[in-house]
Amino acid sequence: MMIAAFIVLACLPGLSQDCSRPLLRGSFLQPALGDAWTLGQWRNEFHYMSEAGLDQMVLQWTADSKEKTTIYPSGLAGYTQSTQHDVVKQALETAEVSGGQVYLGLQINDDWWTNYIFDRPWLDNEAKIANALADDLWKRYGRHESLTGWYLGFEVDNVASTRADWDNLVAFYQTVGHHLHELTPGKPILIAPFFNTQADLSSSQWETMWEYVLKHSPIDVLALQDGIGAGHATKAQLPEWFSAVQTAIQNSRPQMHFWADTETFIAGYEPMPIRSIVNDMRAEQPYVSSYLSFSFNHYISPQQVNPLYYKTYLAYLATGKVEQVRPTTPTDLRSVALDSHTVRLAWAASTDNVGVVGYNVLRDGRYAASQRDGTTTFADEQLMAGTTYSYQVKAFDAAGNQSGLSNTTTVTTPPPHLYPTNIALGRPYTSTMPASSSYPDTDGVELTDGVIGSIDFSDPAWQGRATMKTYSFTIDLGSEQVIKEIRSDWLQDEGSGILLPQGVIAAVSSDNVNFTAVGAAKKPLLGDDTLSFWYTLTDLSNVNSRYVRIQVSPGPNAEWTFLDEIEVRQ
Repeated sequence: MMIAAFIVLACLPGLSQDCSRPLLRGSFLQPALGDAWTLGQWRNEFHYMSEAGLDQMVLQWTADSKEKTTIYPSGLAGYTQSTQHDVVKQALETAEVSGGQVYLGLQINDDWWTNYIFDRPWLDNEAKIANALADDLWKRYGRHESLTGWYLGFEVDNVASTRADWDNLVAFYQTVGHHLHELTPGKPILIAPFFNTQADLSSSQWETMWEYVLKHSPIDVLALQDGIGAGHATKAQLPEWFSAVQTAIQNSRPQMHFWADTETFIAGYEPMPIRSIVNDMRAEQPYVSSYLSFSFNHYISPQQVNPLYYKTYLAYLATGKVEQVRPTTPTDLRSVALDSHTVRLAWAASTDNVGVVGYNVLRDGRYAASQRDGTTTFADEQLMAGTTYSYQVKAFDAAGNQSGLSNTTTVTTPPPHLYPTNIALGRPYTSTMPASSSYPDTDGVELTDGVIGSIDFSDPAWQGRATMKTYSFTIDLGSEQVIKEIRSDWLQDEGSGILLPQGVIAAVSSDNVNFTAVGAAKKPLLGDDTLSFWYTLTDLSNVNSRYVRIQVSPGPNAEWTFLDEIEVRQ
């Protein structure tokens, strides 16, 4: 399907540039961020995008078919609006004023990560929902010239699958794709699959899969997630996987457009250095005709992160080069142990020709964390008690230039208070979100049975959830108890998409109705090793209750969280 108005901008007017250099053209936006913006911020965002050469926004979803919510005042039966504002209207109207383009994402659903392309009845039902959603959106917003196309938000990856599974995906794409093309002729349909180099299918097997799927599917644009920020691939592996998808398109649907979905974040969902973004785009350049990003709006825009990232990207646009001046080395690093699990660091600031964005903290010679708030202090939490640690820091700028290492400081945390009795052992509990059927809570007792899992995620002691929504567990201790320590054991296996929660909050109650928070444990700074880790709140004072609740905050992108045990000790 050829689309007359569908043009890739190879060069940007008004900029002195080498036309072969890779440039971001568009950005995915998650609705919660847009809902938080004022009208002025929406206008500013499109101004910043335009100044940086971006004129496309992909609104990542407009509905959640599991939660029955929308981000606009829909006419869908049984759905309620989850946002304060009409995010669809705000995006389309602001884009129209600035000459921008908007792709409307249809629905998301957390069950996709477990049902996937294996469940034909579920997919068929989701196709019906997608069509009804598209009808409702077109009826309400079809008059907007900025409504450029559609995005199908179910992200397909390279897990093991069969030809029958591919047929399920084809049926979904055909049902939704044909409907969208009839409803809105000439408006392209976009998908953004991803790959994990440690997953089941090799690049050649994935090429075979996509050649089959695309040959039978009315899809117009494939924007391949590069997986660099998510840790699914390295820059050196990009040519293999992008070449495979390019070949699949050429052999099956050569009229399609092949774009990159270039990730602009790093582990911990912090901004990626501009040099790394440019280098990744250069690796993708031989295979694609344009670049979306995940996400300019979230990780480069001066409305969301340090403006030095935006300034550095604009300088790249103007010169074709990313600046290379290193910040000066930080000095006078000092440390003190605040308690058995926390060390506080302080140092003298560095300087830079453009500006210092932050400082990398090294613990025992390995990267531990980044300090990005402009201060020259840092609290290292969730440490081991009675342990000696050594620290250094180095400054970095938005380009990715790093200073030399500071002096070394050494500190020892005090020994712990030991609380020998686990009063949660064998006690009943409830959960606000069931575990995945693939990694279930066997017999509803796994969290208090005293069985600790290995670091293999297939160990049945673990239960898993793929969600970005907060969930919680409540344990009934049976009677009022003195509580001195609350801890929960979590798995990290980044190669398998299993990440530690962003944080957990512990609260207690005497009546299971009114809860009082007793502490919060943030995600520890452990690097990317595969391991299990206990989130611990200890040495609690004057805590005496019957019910204990653990509230879990996963990451923002529906990654997996795996838990095997909760302990309450005295």
